[in-house]
Amino acid sequence: MGPVAKRARTLDAQQVAPIRAEDDFDEFDVPEEDLLHAVEDAEKVSASQEDNGQKEQPKAAPKAEPKAEPAQPAQPAKPVQPAKPVQSSLTGPAKASDVPTYTLPYAGTPDDPLALERTTMNKEWFDRLEPAMRQDSFAKLKQFLDGEKRAGRTIYPPPHLIHSWSRTTPLEQVKVVIVGQDPYHQPGQACGHSFSVPMGIAVPASLRNIYKELSTEYPDFTPPKHGCLEGWAKQGTVNAGSAGSHHNHGWEPFTREILKTIGKATAGATAGSGPLEAMFSGQKPKQGGPRKGVVFLAWGLPAARMLADAGITEKTPNVLLLRSPHPSPLSAHRGFLGNGHFRKANEWLEDPSRYGPGGGIRWGEL
Repeated sequence: MGPVAKRARTLDAQQVAPIRAEDDFDEFDVPEEDLLHAVEDAEKVSASQEDNGQKEQPKAAPKAEPKAEPAQPAQPAKPVQPAKPVQSSLTGPAKASDVPTYTLPYAGTPDDPLALERTTMNKEWFDRLEPAMRQDSFAKLKQFLDGEKRAGRTIYPPPHLIHSWSRTTPLEQVKVVIVGQDPYHQPGQACGHSFSVPMGIAVPASLRNIYKELSTEYPDFTPPKHGCLEGWAKQGTVNAGSAGSHHNHGWEPFTREILKTIGKATAGATAGSGPLEAMFSGQKPKQGGPRKGVVFLAWGLPAARMLADAGITEKTPNVLLLRSPHPSPLSAHRGFLGNGHFRKANEWLEDPSRYGPGGGIRWGEL
């Protein structure tokens, strides 16, 4: 989960904004028919194209000797022990051995521009995404974040939580990807997974609508009193979201690359594992392969466009794509509530040709 998050992605770093009584995610909301037309147009276009700056260490004072010792160069910042345990998990305080808080700038160090990502991302995700993270767009994003922090602006989530989605949901375990459009921007809310908030934080309005829809689809679902969605992440749900106030600063290309990575892994998930391939290879068919498909839930027009730009369509092998309006109070009544997508996702995942009975997401385990 992940949130994709985002985030989100995040996947979702966000600048402080005035506090509002309700979350205001769906400023791009349009009627469902227009949403579908816009997505179709985006898919056609896609198909046609195959904080802080590092503080300097004070220079060494000259010694009382004939010759003063030369000043020592600044050293890369090192992990520091916070006054209180930091949250690397979405559910509670992290141990000191977990992901620490870093004083490293977002742009890394001269020797390792990806120091932050290398130390806070799941290794498999890091290895798969490293080529994208070495692109100019990602370097400019990190420089922008450092500039924001130097200017005294608060960025959410904190650096060690930006890629928490990668630590809770390994690539080979992804079954569902929820794509949002705007990460939380209130203090303490953003945690690296879109729609999710840490324990102890009030449940946002959009998440209350998500719980409401789940209660309709699954009458035995009891909405929890918290908004932590780590239970979904551990079952293979990535929540991805792209930044709002940081729009067009580099999160979008990175989010697209994450979605592409999942799509490519999914498209080839069962290649060479069927009975026909096994017949020619002389091997027995693989039973219960690691990946047999992924459901993408696109909530809101920006999310639908993001997936289209990433090349994720109904024609992508081993993919179920479900689009709907965003669960924000501004748009939930226009098609999110009553869409039945949580149950549809599980029915698809639990098909015998995919994960089989019990292979869906247990939405109530939060």
